Amino acid sequence: MMKLTNAAREKLQKIFNEIDSHDNDNQLDLAELVDCCEKLNISITQDDIEQFFASDTDNDGKLSFDEFCDFTLQRLHRIFNEIDDNGNGYLDMEEIQDICKKMNVKMSKRQIEAILIEMDSNTDGKVDFTEFCDFFADMPSPDLQLMTQKWMFGEGLYIGSDMAPAALPPNEMPLVRFLAAGGIAGIVSRTATAPLETLKIITQTSSKEQTKLRHTFNSIIRDAGVRGLFNGNLTNCIRVFPTAAITCVVYSRMIKFTPVDSNKNPQQPLWRFLSGATAGMISTSCTHPLDVVRARLTVQASEYTGIWHCINRVCTEEGLRGLFRGLSPTLLTIGPFMGLQQSIYDIMKLKLLSDTSNPYTFLVCGALAGTAAQTVVHPLDVVRRQMQVCATPTSLPEMLSRLWARGGAARFFAGLTPAYMKVVPAASISLLVRDAILGQLSN
Repeated sequence: MMKLTNAAREKLQKIFNEIDSHDNDNQLDLAELVDCCEKLNISITQDDIEQFFASDTDNDGKLSFDEFCDFTLQRLHRIFNEIDDNGNGYLDMEEIQDICKKMNVKMSKRQIEAILIEMDSNTDGKVDFTEFCDFFADMPSPDLQLMTQKWMFGEGLYIGSDMAPAALPPNEMPLVRFLAAGGIAGIVSRTATAPLETLKIITQTSSKEQTKLRHTFNSIIRDAGVRGLFNGNLTNCIRVFPTAAITCVVYSRMIKFTPVDSNKNPQQPLWRFLSGATAGMISTSCTHPLDVVRARLTVQASEYTGIWHCINRVCTEEGLRGLFRGLSPTLLTIGPFMGLQQSIYDIMKLKLLSDTSNPYTFLVCGALAGTAAQTVVHPLDVVRRQMQVCATPTSLPEMLSRLWARGGAARFFAGLTPAYMKVVPAASISLLVRDAILGQLSN
C-alpha cells in the first residue's frame, strides 16, 4: 500500500494550513484548492476533479488532511508512472531528459545528474516513488509543468504567492535577456541612489579629514541646486548598463561550469565568490574610463561642460592612461565586492526560500549582502576615488601613504556612512529588478 513519509506529510500539512487559512475549518473544498492552484498557474483537469471526489471518502464535499494526503499521493503516483517510461519503479536520467524535452524544458546532463542526486535521499543510486513523493510534496496539486520548473530552478514553492525565484536562470534564456536584466537593474538602482553616491564620492575625495554629510549636502544644494545631487548620473547610467549587463552575463555563464547546482557540494560559497569576483573584474575593466569620467564630473563639475569635454580634456592633458587612473585599486575593490555580494546574496536567498519567498526576502538579502561587501572593501574604494580625481598621476603605494598621513586608519573609511546608505537600497533594488526581469520572481 502506498504511503507518504512523515517528511512528506509535514510539507503537505503546511500547504494544507495555508490553503485553509481563509476559513480555518480544517477542511478543503474544491473552490479553495482551485483558487490556490490558479495562483501557481496549475491547471485543474477533469481527472483532478474526479480524484478530488474519489479521495473524499466521507462524501461531504471537502477533504480532511488525511484525504488531502491521499489526493496528492494519487496524483503523484499518476505522474510518476507517466515519467517512469519503462515501468521498473525507478526514475533514471534518460526518463527525466525525455519528460523535460516533452515539457520544453532544457537542462544539461550535469543538471539532471544533480537532480537525481538531490532526489535520491538514501543514496542508492535510484529514485523510487517514495523519494519522488518526498521531493514534490510541497505542491497542493502536483503538475508536470510545475515539477519540471522545480527541477530546472531547484527551489521550493511559496503557496501564498505566485513568485518562486531561482538562484540561477534557465539555460534556454536568450543572451539579450541577460543583458537587459543586468543593464536595466543597474540603471534603476543607480538613478534611485544617485544623490547618495554623489555624497559618498565627495566625502571620499575631500581634502578635509572629516566632512559632515549635512554640510556637504547643504553645500551642493547651495551651489548647484537639486541637480547638483545628480552630477555625473548620466555618465553613471551609461557606464552602469554595460557594466551590470556584462557582470550578469559572465556570472551566469561562469556559474554553470561549477558544481553549485548540487546542494551536496560544500564549496558552493567559494564557487559563487570566484564567479562573482571574476564577473565584476571583467566588466569593470571594460568600462573603467567611464567611471573616471563619472568621478570627475561629480567632484569637479565646474571644470567640465559634459561627458565628451571631460574625455577629450583628460586624453589631451594626461593621455589615454588618464582614463584608466585608479584601475588597480578598482579591480582590488570590485573583485571582492562582487564576489562577496553575489555569494552572500545567493546563499541567503537559498536558505530563506525554505521558509518564505516574497519580494521583501530578496530586498533583505540584497541589502545585507551589499552592506557586508561594502564594509570589507571600503578602504580600497576610498583609494581608487582619490586616484581618479588626483591632479597628478599617483601610484597605489603613494596614495596609501598620503591618505595615512592625512588621518590614519580613519581616513580610509571616509564616506562610509553615505556608502552604507547607498549600498542598502542600491544592492536591493538592483538584485530584485534583475531577478524580476530574468523571470526568477514570476513563474
